[in-house]
Amino acid sequence: MPYTRWPARDSDVAKSPSCVFICVHGLSGAASDFWALGKYFGEKRDAVVYAVELRGQGNDPDKRKQGDIRSASVWIDDLYSFTDQVKRHHPGVPVFWYGESMGALIALHALADSTHRSAENLPVDGLILASPVTAIRQMPMPWKVVVVRTLMRIAPGVRISLESLGGRSVRDQNVTCTTTHKEQMEKTPHYVEAFTFRLFREVERLISTSSQAGSAIGIPLLVFYTANDVFTSREHVESFVEEAGTADKAKVYFPDSSHLILHDKDRDRLLVQLEHWAHERGVKFRPVR
Repeated sequence: MPYTRWPARDSDVAKSPSCVFICVHGLSGAASDFWALGKYFGEKRDAVVYAVELRGQGNDPDKRKQGDIRSASVWIDDLYSFTDQVKRHHPGVPVFWYGESMGALIALHALADSTHRSAENLPVDGLILASPVTAIRQMPMPWKVVVVRTLMRIAPGVRISLESLGGRSVRDQNVTCTTTHKEQMEKTPHYVEAFTFRLFREVERLISTSSQAGSAIGIPLLVFYTANDVFTSREHVESFVEEAGTADKAKVYFPDSSHLILHDKDRDRLLVQLEHWAHERGVKFRPVR
């Protein structure tokens, strides 16, 4: 799978940066969604930012598989494989996973996955979750839930759009202060028009077991969340953080932003908060001149 890398501007420290961020995008997202993170830490600090392209999303080189995934374990396997390569390239450098939306769920469940990691072999030094979909703010009508779950079971390969699944409640709500979900997707080149029911089945499983996965976290945790998230409420996220297993956990609330914080009015504040959090956990950033 392809990926994007934003190296430290100073070539002398590109191999041994202060830290590395590995970013995981959300549903119908792409690695390019993290350009602000790459620009800030690559150009202004001596960090390196990587962002992976997820299988089954809009930049999957196999166009036949765009909109489909047979199991979320594939995403988790890919994330571990990619992280292993990055750590070999930057030995001894602190590595953090940064997941946005569905990507936050993937990173969260990857950390809790006992088939890959052990207490003695943790994959990363910290976990950052931006707008994690820890629960659905507004569930569809009960009859629709029954129909969708039936189709997940008997017709897993059939495709449906997120807008059709969620209705106007998703399509017409803002994902930033100035754009709705529909408007944001229409101007996104990697937009996926429809997903299989089995992909939505896997996403639903990630959401429904997010609290259980959170209880297994044993490393520093930082959560960014907003007041106007179309998918998850403030209360859901705060409950998730409260129940998270790690003692080293922090949350930053943005009352004026929506789901896509890195593309919204609080982007600069998020980047500064992330830098401070990493610094407090031992990362020694060196400004790039």
